[in-house]
Amino acid sequence: MCKCKYLRQRKRKNKYYGYCTIYRIEVPLFCKNCDVIEYKEKKPMKSRTNKQVKREKERFSIIYHDLTKCCVCGSTTGIEKNEIFEGAYRQTSIKHGMVAPMCYRETCHKRFHNDIIFNLFYKVMFQREFMKTHSRDEFIKLFGQDYIYKLEKMKKNY
Repeated sequence: MCKCKYLRQRKRKNKYYGYCTIYRIEVPLFCKNCDVIEYKEKKPMKSRTNKQVKREKERFSIIYHDLTKCCVCGSTTGIEKNEIFEGAYRQTSIKHGMVAPMCYRETCHKRFHNDIIFNLFYKVMFQREFMKTHSRDEFIKLFGQDYIYKLEKMKKNY
């Protein structure tokens, strides 16, 4: 499709066609006949805000006080601060100190992301620590589900 900012893609009876908003006529999708081709400016991808960068630099953990040593193997090289609840809950995880230091090796950081049981173990551990000062309902409201219940349910199935 042409990148002219006046060309729009439309659909009628499951077939696509082009529409020029200047001349208000149907045109081919790959129209190059337009006299006034003005290309759309590509907007740069939005980078992280200063607030997010500051939060990530000031990450802390409610369980591990030494974030320079791997919590799995004890190594002090190649340490990454790993958010326990990833995805949509990443920023909430940072805010509430749900961070674990892990070295970037097969057995540590990669295992956390690839091994479901290992991942669930850390989620349950941080949920229990969080629930010492907050309620279970508050945890579910913040992180979407109860991981302790999920672990108990998995144990019953095995």
